Amino acid sequence: MKYLLSIIAALLLLSSCNKNLDLPPADDISNSQYWKTAQDLDAYVLQFYASLPTTRNSSGYTGYIGSDAYVGSDLQIRATPNPRLNGNRSPVNSAAGTAWNFVNIRSVNIFFENYKNVNEPFVNIRQYVGEAHFFKAWFYFNLVKAYGDVPWYTNSMLLDDERLFDPRTPRTQVVDSILMHLDSAVSNLNFLKDLGTAGSNRLSKEAALIFKSRVGLFEGTWQKYHSGTDFATPNAQPTKYLQACVDAVNELRTPGKYKVGLNSTYSGLFNQTNLSSVAEVVLWCKYDRTLGFAHNFQQFVTLSTDEVSATMQQVQNYLKADGKPYNYLDTGAAVKGTAFLSKIANECDPRLKQIIWIPGQNMWNNAGGVVNFAKPNLDKTNESKNFTGFQMSKGADPRDPTAGGAQGFSTSCETASIIFRYGEALLNLAEAQAELGQTVDYVNTINLLRSRVSMPAFAAQADATRTSYASFGYPLSDELYEIRRERAVELGCEGFRFDDWRRWAAGNLFKNKRPLGFPYLASEYPASFTILTTNGFVDPYKNLLPNGYNFNAGRDYLECVPVNERTLNPALTQNPGW
Repeated sequence: MKYLLSIIAALLLLSSCNKNLDLPPADDISNSQYWKTAQDLDAYVLQFYASLPTTRNSSGYTGYIGSDAYVGSDLQIRATPNPRLNGNRSPVNSAAGTAWNFVNIRSVNIFFENYKNVNEPFVNIRQYVGEAHFFKAWFYFNLVKAYGDVPWYTNSMLLDDERLFDPRTPRTQVVDSILMHLDSAVSNLNFLKDLGTAGSNRLSKEAALIFKSRVGLFEGTWQKYHSGTDFATPNAQPTKYLQACVDAVNELRTPGKYKVGLNSTYSGLFNQTNLSSVAEVVLWCKYDRTLGFAHNFQQFVTLSTDEVSATMQQVQNYLKADGKPYNYLDTGAAVKGTAFLSKIANECDPRLKQIIWIPGQNMWNNAGGVVNFAKPNLDKTNESKNFTGFQMSKGADPRDPTAGGAQGFSTSCETASIIFRYGEALLNLAEAQAELGQTVDYVNTINLLRSRVSMPAFAAQADATRTSYASFGYPLSDELYEIRRERAVELGCEGFRFDDWRRWAAGNLFKNKRPLGFPYLASEYPASFTILTTNGFVDPYKNLLPNGYNFNAGRDYLECVPVNERTLNPALTQNPGW
């Protein structure tokens, strides 16, 4: 354990350095003393779980539920326009605080250099080897999404290692390596059913397959929709990655082999403290206030807002209950304020009232009293303010003792965080099959998701209102429009949209446009609210963005490689536009 602690201490020190790779690992004596038992490997890989997106380690108090508002999305906003969407970011000088960080990759490489020193049968350590392969893929995928081409390292990267000065490896080669690591993860990880008491709090074959489908879909669509631009990779093969997505999900669907399924209800996925019996959730984070491992999510999804608001563009993705497109703008011209919220909740896809508060819904029922939602917090300030009239509710649990701020500023909430769920895999499969021109298995993918909320089966259909919420900037078939709609609905407010619009090369969704809110009714608020469109919809950025977002499509699909890193390593090239 001494070596593990020294590694953690070294990582903390490294994170404060301008150069993320400039310290050697712990001394050789400690190293030789550490790699002895399977328990040593177990303790070592556990450190990597902290990198997974949860309520505690995502931006803001609403965690992954509100994370798109922080990184940039057309479907969630905060108080001020996102600088990425508005094209006003500056070049980055230092790697500190950015995604250009190889500390975890260095740490997982140390594992691969040493795990064979453990003198135990491989069956005793294969789970930990599988986890190391998964996390190598995880860390590199995050780098690829941020920077595209990145150096590929396979060693512990000592100070005098000349490979520290390698150029960036083409992203497709990195993704090929990521997929190979995920194949190794699938081979070595346990089946979910064999994890015993660890259950779905530990990585499994199922989790690795879902992640593989995510990687394949991302890279396949990135290369397809960025083709012909500076963000594409020469001689890339989008179909190869899309097929990898299809193959991963089809493997996951092998009858009787894996422990996957769908929850009987949609709402029951997001506000539970224990998801161990939910077959749809294959990996989740459990909290325990007695161990000091908790958060304050329920307070900020009930009493407050964390300044995160859903937009009209999010809401417009929800079909009418009969499966037909719904004209929210025409409806809002006739019905205003909270009556509009009640009307659309009654007439549209039931999943809509699972992500935004509707008048009359129970917000909390605990020692602080019984309180139902009355109206959006347009008249509040700071962390309690809502900016659009669409106040986020996904994951709210009125039974939670911290809901409504009953215990003051409480950090003892134990609402679980979902990391991987089977519903994503089904959406990934449907989209990849459609992109490949294959016959999409709607019966066993999207229709399963729709049937549990009593929505009609999938239909490729025209929608005359698309230009107001789903204008991607290039032609799409009705089928792909509707698949993307379903993704925005089923995975709404779960942190997927930021990756989706980037891989789709879809900056046109917001360029020269502003996010809108609901149709305002002045009589519901004591003070006048004047930031409105000419037809009465809340227009929160009207004064801040008179001409809409100024998205820089030639630059802001990727991050700036830190200037200091390029000074230290002249072989590093810069990303387009920076």
